[in-house]
Amino acid sequence: MDATDARLEINKRLTLNWLIQGAAQHAGMTAHHLVRDGLDTIHPDLVRLYDLYALVNLFQYWSPDAVLLLGWPPRFWKRAASNSNHPFFNHALLSRHGGTLAAVAKERAVERANEKGFTGNLSLIPYRVSRELARVRMIEAGHSEDLVELAKRATSLVWSIPADRLDANLSTTITLENPGGAETLRGRILGQLAVGYARVAARDGAVDVVARATNWYFLAKELVKGTAELICLHGLAHLGDDVYQVVMRQADKIEYEPWMLQSGGELWRRLLSVLPKGRSLQGMLMYLARLPAESLESLMLMVIEQPELARLQLAHLG
Repeated sequence: MDATDARLEINKRLTLNWLIQGAAQHAGMTAHHLVRDGLDTIHPDLVRLYDLYALVNLFQYWSPDAVLLLGWPPRFWKRAASNSNHPFFNHALLSRHGGTLAAVAKERAVERANEKGFTGNLSLIPYRVSRELARVRMIEAGHSEDLVELAKRATSLVWSIPADRLDANLSTTITLENPGGAETLRGRILGQLAVGYARVAARDGAVDVVARATNWYFLAKELVKGTAELICLHGLAHLGDDVYQVVMRQADKIEYEPWMLQSGGELWRRLLSVLPKGRSLQGMLMYLARLPAESLESLMLMVIEQPELARLQLAHLG
């Protein structure tokens, strides 16, 4: 495989990672409502608190601490379209639309925050609601088993995956070994700040999703993300071992995750809006993952720029 083909495969993996992170971010906004009945049984405040977590999880990227570590989002995305040294410069989707999608995602979160009575400097929401969010740990204490089952149930509802293929657990601490192949100080710091992880594991002739997180909100997100990763692995099956290692090393970097999370939820929302009715979500994602790199790029550009045309195109896929 020459350098051009390798670049195409790296870009394809970046696109799939963006979709995977977007599915997780979207789940963060919605998954707790899918199992509201079970969460209400544990405590009537949990759904509201997980709503707050969803807002904090997005607004954190514009908070002073995150800007100090990662940089100012508008500047990062502007450089993606203009600086050839930027990691997303050669990726048509991320460089052209990442900033716009991140801004729209923030606007939607602002509307949601206003509905819930949070106004003023929204970048300070993570600090303003810290006391309320601390209640989550107290409420969840003693309910780990029920919460794990509810996280599996929410994931099954999203992906139609059997719960027995989900290995999930809550943990007070999360330890990542060389997360995402971290090569920078920023990457190592992000690894130390991790509140959850998901991975795909082969066991007894089957492939399962393993997820760990510090609370239910993050566990549900990680399970959704891990299942999306399991589905998208079908898009890598054609790669030889050497090329696979190159692609994963270049595309799966923990330093990229914050940018894909802040913008990916809006990308996923737009994809969902054009998917044909009555078709399985996992089947459609698998089909996208199996597309050749250039075909996937063209189709996802269509989803963003020409959604009605994308709707017609997707209706004939799979």
